[in-house]
Formats: sequence, C-alpha cells, structure tokens
Amino acid sequence: MRAAFSLVLTLAASISTVLAAPTPASALQRRAGGKLPFFFPDSVYETVPSSGKASLGKVTEAQAVKIATDFLAAKLGITAAEFQVANSFTDASGTTHVYGAQLANGLRIANHQAAAHVQNGEVVAFSSFNTGASLTSNTAGSRPRIPPVYFGLAVDQAIAKAVKDTGIPHFKDFATVSEYVNTGSGIVFAHKFQLRDDAKAQWVQVWVDANTGAIVHSADFVKEASYKVVALPNLKPTQGFTTVSNPEDATASPSGWTTTGTTTKGNNIDASKRTSPAVYGRSTNGVFDSAWNSAAAPTTAANVQASAVNLFYIGNVVHDISYQYGFTEAAGNFQLDNFGKGGLGNDAVVISVQDASGTNNANFATPPDGQQPRMNMYRFTRTTPNRDGGLENVIPIHEYTHGISNRLTGGSATGQCLETTEAGGMGEGWSDFVGLVLTAKATDTATQARVVGDYVVNSPKGIRSFPYTTDLAVNPLKFSSLQTRTEVHDFGEVWVELLWEVYWNLVTKNGFSANLYDAKSTAGNVVALQLVIGGMTNQPCNPTVLQARDAILTAEQTFYGGKFKCDIWKGFAKRGAGVSATEDKADGFDVPDECNTASATSGAPVTSA
Repeated sequence: MRAAFSLVLTLAASISTVLAAPTPASALQRRAGGKLPFFFPDSVYETVPSSGKASLGKVTEAQAVKIATDFLAAKLGITAAEFQVANSFTDASGTTHVYGAQLANGLRIANHQAAAHVQNGEVVAFSSFNTGASLTSNTAGSRPRIPPVYFGLAVDQAIAKAVKDTGIPHFKDFATVSEYVNTGSGIVFAHKFQLRDDAKAQWVQVWVDANTGAIVHSADFVKEASYKVVALPNLKPTQGFTTVSNPEDATASPSGWTTTGTTTKGNNIDASKRTSPAVYGRSTNGVFDSAWNSAAAPTTAANVQASAVNLFYIGNVVHDISYQYGFTEAAGNFQLDNFGKGGLGNDAVVISVQDASGTNNANFATPPDGQQPRMNMYRFTRTTPNRDGGLENVIPIHEYTHGISNRLTGGSATGQCLETTEAGGMGEGWSDFVGLVLTAKATDTATQARVVGDYVVNSPKGIRSFPYTTDLAVNPLKFSSLQTRTEVHDFGEVWVELLWEVYWNLVTKNGFSANLYDAKSTAGNVVALQLVIGGMTNQPCNPTVLQARDAILTAEQTFYGGKFKCDIWKGFAKRGAGVSATEDKADGFDVPDECNTASATSGAPVTSA
C-alpha cells in the first residue's frame, strides 16, 4: 500500500502539469487514418551543476546505476523500488547512461520514461516525463486513479480487436505483456503487443485497454522518408565501382561481416531481395563482385547482385563506424551475437533489396533491443530505366541512422522516444546529417552546396528544399522556420542546418580527419559526430530541438570538458537557436557571455589524412 500511495503522489504532479492534446500522429498513424493514438508527457531535460568536490575515484557501472536510480527516485518523489531500470551503459567519456520507467503496482508505466547520466560519481544531467518546478506536489483532487490489475478483456480478444481495427496482422514473435500507460487523461491498465505486416512495411507496438479493448497508445517502428539525398563524389553508381579489401573493423565486428563468406548475410546485416527463395549477393572465392549495368532495369540479376553487395557493405560500414562513437552492444546496437558485451542479440538489420511493397522511398523499422529491425529499399520510378535507392549510398546511411537515433534516444528498450512530430523531424535531420558527415571529404568547404538525392530522381536540385550549406543566401532556414515547417522531413532540414553550422565551426577550427574510425581524434568532423551521437544518449524521450541542443552541450562537457562549447553555441545561434531561443520557435541569435570573447574561437584549422 505504501508503494502505491507514494506513486499516486508523484503521478498527481505529473498529470497536473503535462496533460495536453495528444501529440501529432506518426507516419503509420496517419496511414491508418488517425486510428492509433499516441500520447507522451512533455519531457524535461536538465543539466546538474557539479558539486565541486573531487571524486573519490572511479565508480563502477553498478554504483553509477544506483546513484542514478536514487537521484531519479528523489526527483520523482518515489522509492527506488518504484523505478525500473530498462538498460544502462558506460560510454567512452566514462559517463554511465541509465534509462528506465516508473512503476505502479509493480508494472511499468510505459510512457513515464526517465533517465540520468552519471560521471565521476555525480549526475551531470537527467530527464523525466515531468514538467514544472514541483515534481512531488500533493495537490488535492489532482491525483489520478491507478486502476487495479484486472483483465476485463482476454489477451486473445484484445489482439483480435486490434487486428480488426488496424488491418495489421498480429506479430506473434513478440510476447504480450501487461503495463500501465498514461493516455493524457488518466492511467490505464493495458495489454502491450505488436502488429506487423511485412508486405506493407507496417510495424507498430500498441497498448490496448485491458477492459475496453480500445487502443490507447502506440509506437510506430517504421520511419519513412522520401529521399533527396546528398550527391557526393564516388558515392553513386555513375561514379563507378571500386573493390575494397578487408573493410571489417575488428573491434566492432570481431567475427567479420559475413557468416559463411559466400553470401551477404552476417552478424550485423542480412541483405537480400526478399523473394521466395531470397536472392542474396554472392561471392566467388571470397570476392563479392558485381557487374552493374546503368542501361538495364534494376531488377536484372546483375543489378540485384550489385545492390545487395552495396547495401551489405554500407550497412556494415555504418555499424562499424557508429560503434566507435558509442553505438555498442550495451547501448542497443544491431547484432545477432553480442559476444557477451551487454545488450540483447538476435537483431541484425534485415535489408530488403528492391523491396516490392513500395516505390520512390525507403524506410527503417526499429523495434526495441533484441528484435530485428528492417530496412526496406525501393526502386525510384522517375527515370527509364528505374533507379535503385540502394546504390545511392546516403540513402541507406540515412535509413540506418534512424535505427541509431531510435535506439539511443531514451534507451534501447523503449522504441517510442522519437514519435512526436518535433522528435521525428529531428530523426530525419540526424539521418541526413550522419549521411553528410560519413561521406564528407577534406576538400569540401563550408559554403559548398550539398544536394541530396540527385541520382535517384535524376535532378541536380535533389529532393530537399535547399542544398545544405552555411551560406544563408543559398539556404535561409533558421530556427523560427519551424513555426511553419511541420512535416517531419521539412522539419528535419532545419535541424540539419543547425547541426551543419556546428559541424563547420568545429572543422574550421580543428581540421578534418579522413579516419572516422578514430573517435578519440579531436578533428572537427570527428568531434561533431561524437557530439551528435553522444547527445542522443543524453536527451529525453521525445525531445524538443532546444532539449536536443542542450543534450549535445552536455555531451561536449562529458567528452571534451568545455573545449568546444562556444563553437557549438555559435553554430546554433547563427541560425536562431541561441541562448534566448524559445520553445515556441522564436529565434535567439545570442550566445553565453563567455563566448563573446575572441579567445572563444581561437585556433587554426588543420587537416589530417
């Protein structure tokens, strides 16, 4: 009784401050005609000033988890037993990231996520589902009712109704569990299970009221995009094919890329054309060769081979590079075998080459850790012959990055932390940004126009509204543009521009390195990639742009101790996301006072090979 009563007090504070209209529908929810509700309480993200006391020594991860749990329990006004850790890991900066959710009657409240980040025995930042100053207020009359654990509707009945309502088959590989969920108007006891239709590229997790059978909450694992990808030298088939020898990184892929040595199937990636039987890329004497023919249809045997091999290569490269920056087994990366290094295995990325369920698109479905994600690559039909999105490398990089941002935001166990339009829009932006960074060259310049998707649509303008550049005359987007750009891809373009300004401040000051596998380098492009991926681990569930900005600043502090703080602030401020920017998307072009000095931007550019 004590635990339940304590929880009610906390929930009263949460509900009284965050109840609002449900957030905008995800892509699948829109496709389903708005039948699938989604509600996530506004997240709060705060950094915690250091106590100034020197650490008595490094703490173990277990100790850091306890520090985080105790901190969050105190913040939320609950006992440690009322907070369930879902996953945790320690990154290269020594920061331990702890993610979890609140419990009621011993069951998780699905969308009451919270996280704390511990370095040197102290919490440096935290996020939770609460807003407002008083997290533990006991306001009379505002306490929501916690319903009992009661199954008015059997699980099979709930599944049958959900299948009928959505038209999506039940995904039996995922077990049904019981959880509470905040609907925006109260707490509901629910059945949680998944619905999946491979033929239509639909995969959604739903929470069904255990008494009424109504779907009260959902998480769409499929992130779609109509790509207008960056056209980069040597990264589209018209630039030619090159043989790459022994590309595996031994740290990230200790057992290599391919399981048998003969097909495009391995520990990290399973790439094939999903026909019956599946058509994998194949090797002869260990060489995955291909003879791509630009004049032939993508569906010819030779062109399918070229696509499968290319997608297998790109997926593994992104796996191995992102591993260096913190997307490891413990953080929830995509591998069949995790080699005892933490996290859950059996989730290599399944890539569907030239998937037949759509055209002019690509998508990536990211379920929680331990379930296999799926990348669907489609043909683009604006040309004759059609063009294969799997051969314009930024497209699969973009798709894979959806998996990274979804697994790292809010922790790998949740799968519902980039669902709002704002968070989903940043998801699109991170995907473009990582595509830009992973395909950049030392000869690039800040004002160079980076066009996305010129190959697949056969247009020099590509598929984004503007090229990516620091030149405001070419790309005028700024933070306040988000007041009218509400479609996720349009939203994402603004987020890329904010990050691109930061990227070029760092590269101009600290140089460029062609070796992205050395995450300890202080070259500007390496630092930028580390900050963006590190920021994902820090930010709250369904973050806002300003919260994501602050999470990047937290990552800079934990990884680099403030060395690049002003470069970041000046990059964001140039496009309006400075200190005085507000959540209603009003521009602020100012930076902290300490960044207004000449010394804050000192340093000469250096380029390394």
